[in-house]
Amino acid sequence: MTVMRRCVLSAVPFGIAAAAYVGVFLARYDRLPGRIATHFSDDGGADGFMGRTAALWFGGGLLVALGLLFMVLTLVSKESPGARLTAAVGAGTAVTIGYPLVLTVLVNTDVHDPAEVQLPMWHMAVLLLAGGTIGTLAWWLTGGAPRPEPVRPSPALPLAEGEVAAWSRTVRSRALLLTAGAVTLSGLFAVVFGPWQAGLLPLVLGLTCVPFAGVRVTVDRRGLTVSSTFLPRPRLTALPLRRIVGAATVQVNAMGDFGGWGYRIRPNRRGVVLRSGEALSVRTVGGREYVVTVDDSTTAATLLNGLVNRRRNGDSR
Repeated sequence: MTVMRRCVLSAVPFGIAAAAYVGVFLARYDRLPGRIATHFSDDGGADGFMGRTAALWFGGGLLVALGLLFMVLTLVSKESPGARLTAAVGAGTAVTIGYPLVLTVLVNTDVHDPAEVQLPMWHMAVLLLAGGTIGTLAWWLTGGAPRPEPVRPSPALPLAEGEVAAWSRTVRSRALLLTAGAVTLSGLFAVVFGPWQAGLLPLVLGLTCVPFAGVRVTVDRRGLTVSSTFLPRPRLTALPLRRIVGAATVQVNAMGDFGGWGYRIRPNRRGVVLRSGEALSVRTVGGREYVVTVDDSTTAATLLNGLVNRRRNGDSR
């Protein structure tokens, strides 16, 4: 599938969701109270409200802005594997946000007292199922991308039996931290002032991204360890030497190769990506590649190959 078709596919769900929300809102505008219920408690009762006009602009603007964002992300991804996941996540996000927004208009129609509005919680299950289904459909429609070519392992550092060597570097991403903070705040704003279902996804995504904004990468006799500098436990990655085949240094494009930043998962490829550029690539026994963006990755790969070779030679004796 071409880049432009992927961009269109990323924008269409948001366009449909925005058109549905604005259309339903305008069709029922005169039947809505001046203040409508936009936030609901766990039992489905209304506990947050917003002006009628403000709700119209908030919901429509949110869907349009997210549609433009995912279009740009898909365009930047081009023909990489990340473009497929971006389109799928975008389609699912359009449903999980558009559905509760439209539903909010429906439950507020012909209501005199917005405090009496009820939103049955079974809609949450429908929302998640619909979002997953549409996201899966978008994944299938976009098709796959060519798998990355295998990289050549770096040279191995000669290590004598009993010799101790270790390497460690810390990597931080201010951009990821600021983005995670902005997404978290937007989700919190939606939870407090709008339909809480609309803010749940960005709130969870924002909080999930925070631990990946700074990591410490360590290579030693245990293997490869990647831990968050914000939350040391649990470890993000722990690859023992017995599971490692070889390591190399590679150049990665965060958006093009992995579809974004943070902890990324691709078929037979995963890792922690905080930026584009130099990265450590580790190949495991099962054929999977683990990538972590870090400076001085050549030294890390050379040491890791030396540790793997020493262990392999020791086991063969």
